[in-house]
Amino acid sequence: MSGEKQPYSVKYYRGVTAKKVEWLWYPYIPYGKITIIQGDPGEGKSTVAINLASIISNGEALPLEKEKTAPTAVVYQNSEDGKEDTIVPRLIACGADLSKVAYIEENDTALELGDERLSEVLDETGARVLILDPVQAYWGASTDMNRAGAVRPIMNQLARMAQQKKCAIIMIGHMTKGNGKGLYRGLGSIDIAAAARSVLLVSRMKNQSEMRVLAHVKSNLAPLGDSILFSVDGKSSISWLRKSKLAAEQILDEAYEESSSKLDRAVAIIKACMKDGECSANEVLRQCEDQGIAKRTVNEAKARLNIDSVKRKGGWYWVPGEDSEEDVD
Repeated sequence: MSGEKQPYSVKYYRGVTAKKVEWLWYPYIPYGKITIIQGDPGEGKSTVAINLASIISNGEALPLEKEKTAPTAVVYQNSEDGKEDTIVPRLIACGADLSKVAYIEENDTALELGDERLSEVLDETGARVLILDPVQAYWGASTDMNRAGAVRPIMNQLARMAQQKKCAIIMIGHMTKGNGKGLYRGLGSIDIAAAARSVLLVSRMKNQSEMRVLAHVKSNLAPLGDSILFSVDGKSSISWLRKSKLAAEQILDEAYEESSSKLDRAVAIIKACMKDGECSANEVLRQCEDQGIAKRTVNEAKARLNIDSVKRKGGWYWVPGEDSEEDVD
């Protein structure tokens, strides 16, 4: 009846019990929330997803972590690749326990994000990780993923399911062409990324094509994690190399690569490392190496800035000076 008051309930936050966030992989992938892993085609998004599925199925330690977890089921839903000739061979190459990697058969009815089967498969398998690869394939023909009003209710529903099932939902997403921050280059409405609590970027290193990087673009529940450098062995398995301070904006901004010479970038890195005085020579080398800058160029930049080297118990350190131009050890 028009004008009739609607019943509602007022509650106070003092009645809510605070609890800590539970993590699959701190600070990159939380349980009970939505995480997006996005990147351009061919950069390695699905490879990262399959390797994560393998790690989870075997109860191995997450990349560059030490503590192992109990082997658990994971649902890996992929709409682009063939199961027999692509997905299974790749899972085998990664060493996945195939008895713990499940999927929903879509022969008769295409799966969509609002589908109740997503909730049911988590109950049936006991999986706490659901991977949708790529998420663009699961919006459904009637949903305009570029319209906030269309995607917001679906994302809210998924977020509730993740919370209720204490499940990490990982969406693998393509990106739009062009420059810009990683958060704004995902296909579809920005509300998709807004609903995610963590967004990760997968990309090739522009100056080291054999090396890839996983960069943290958004984090609502913890500080942004360091970028992680990795290489792809063959077509499937990943060698996780080490962490890096390389920012997502540097990875995506082609103008950054084109406008600065490697010597200029080395000078900038050294200045940033030494803004508070001395710094570890190894740290400078590590950051320069992340951007494909050779030791010879680093030494040239060091000489230009009149940096001295001092040996301490922890190794070589660089300090402001006027005389020394010795090479990096």
